[in-house]
Amino acid sequence: MAMQRTNPFTDLVSLRDAMDRLFEQSFVRPERGASVQERGARTMAVNLCEKDDKYYVQAFLPGVKADQVEISIDQNTLNLKARIPSELEKEEAKKYRWYITELGYGDVSRSITFPAPIDAGKIEASQENGVLTVEIPKAEGAKPRQIKVTTK
Repeated sequence: MAMQRTNPFTDLVSLRDAMDRLFEQSFVRPERGASVQERGARTMAVNLCEKDDKYYVQAFLPGVKADQVEISIDQNTLNLKARIPSELEKEEAKKYRWYITELGYGDVSRSITFPAPIDAGKIEASQENGVLTVEIPKAEGAKPRQIKVTTK
């Protein structure tokens, strides 16, 4: 039996290709190949940042009216739910032969648990041009404070 020589450079490229494919299948397009009914609610893509004493969450919700977005709080967890509409869901869509359907639609949801206590009573949400923005203030006890050192 002859041993086969491996080339680390071609092996590395094939491993990289395999990792790219795995990433694409697992994270970028996890619903590929599944019907809307099989998928259920997809994960809502969000941006999350923190500035001073607030967290900011943004979500892209094209075609969703403000009164169709559900926002709830459970302790330190923000829960978002919505349904992105699509022409594909209409009866008229069945009359067409669709070749590419990459625009996301259907039920989407997201839960975000914050590391610091939040002030649920002061959360504000707004929507503009299909972008939902939620401002989540930190609770008074979680805000950074300066402690002055005194001499005795």
